[in-house]
Amino acid sequence: MTRLRLPALALALCLPAAGAFATEAALEKLLPTPPEIRKILDHSCVMCHGEVIDGQQEIRDDLDLSTDDAIRKTMPEVGRLKQYILEDTMPKKPRLGRRLRNDPKLQERLTALKADFDKNGEKAVLLAWLKDVVATTGEKKKDH
Repeated sequence: MTRLRLPALALALCLPAAGAFATEAALEKLLPTPPEIRKILDHSCVMCHGEVIDGQQEIRDDLDLSTDDAIRKTMPEVGRLKQYILEDTMPKKPRLGRRLRNDPKLQERLTALKADFDKNGEKAVLLAWLKDVVATTGEKKKDH
């Protein structure tokens, strides 16, 4: 009986690591970010995910999109990024930091960024970049 339990336990311990490796592999295929993707991230996403505003870095949900290295360190699931893009989840006012929610100038800038994102078809460009990524769905969806 013990002989069967040890291999099963070893397999159970390896499965989470295999999932993390698959996530890292999927992310590494996307990096380095192509120039057109970096331009979109810098223009439309970094304001909430990595920009330094008034001496403090703005990072929502511990995700920093300001550099490829920051993406590697902070993006736990690339499929979640695709999910948010598909569902037009970002930017979502209730999840913004206090400075972004309460500063009229930053709100104005955020509104302009969202309008530009839609007008310039940046969603389609990001989805083409993420074409081989499977969008994540499930329990964490309610968190955002």
